Amino acid sequence: MKGIIYILTGLVVLGLLACEETVTLDTKQIDPQIVIEGLVTDETKSHYVRVTRSVGFYDFGRARGVADAVVTVSDNEGNVFNYVHNPGDMPESDGYYYAETPFAGEVGNTYTLTVIVGGETYTGSDVLQPVTAIDSLSVRIDEDEFEDPEDVGYYHEVLFYAKEPKDRKDYYLFKFYRNDSIILDQENDIYFANDEVLGENIDGIPIAGFYKNGDVARVEMYSITRQGYVYYNDLFNILNNDGGMFSPPPANPRTNLSNDALGFFQVSAMVSKSIVIE
Repeated sequence: MKGIIYILTGLVVLGLLACEETVTLDTKQIDPQIVIEGLVTDETKSHYVRVTRSVGFYDFGRARGVADAVVTVSDNEGNVFNYVHNPGDMPESDGYYYAETPFAGEVGNTYTLTVIVGGETYTGSDVLQPVTAIDSLSVRIDEDEFEDPEDVGYYHEVLFYAKEPKDRKDYYLFKFYRNDSIILDQENDIYFANDEVLGENIDGIPIAGFYKNGDVARVEMYSITRQGYVYYNDLFNILNNDGGMFSPPPANPRTNLSNDALGFFQVSAMVSKSIVIE
């Protein structure tokens, strides 16, 4: 029997070798594309829009910021908000545009982003959906992490609680912070969900990371539209594609932006809650 297995294994290997074929990759570079990331929330603040150009596969460094765009956001009530590039003249804010006048988005309104670069116009629209409140946060010790912590002293986990309204279809994006620094369990994690996954009660769901005494943990919960849910789902799949034989070929995430721009213009209601680890 063992001899039969060896023979069969050899036949499989020979079959694979016989199918070997030289493949020449097409490494032709395409022109850089405009990438736009924007966020409007129901907070009164100078909301941002980031405009960059995509970089080639063999290029290194950050995406190149676009400093000469004309950026505006308007709503369905006729309000128009002008944005200015990098008002603080900070190197790390290259490509970032901020609203000249702080404003708050309103639930139910539609917001339209317009970006003009080099004579080309790019637009995107999104609706500001309501978000449910975060009832509370709690802290408990993770016994496994306590016994063998990855980082000394970091063995507390934070749970959050909320009630999910059942009278509408909801989609959410979550961000988790430790001492004002965003925290992820894995480098390519994106935390998003729909109300079918969450159920009627968000009852003690652990957030990302572990915490030590004295840390401040914060949860931010954003409403997103179905378009936003689809975008983040596509982005998550691209970031976590292992490139294996059975993985689908990569494709740009579906977006709400026109004229072949990459990225997404997000409009959200946002709630947050913090807790000190004790």
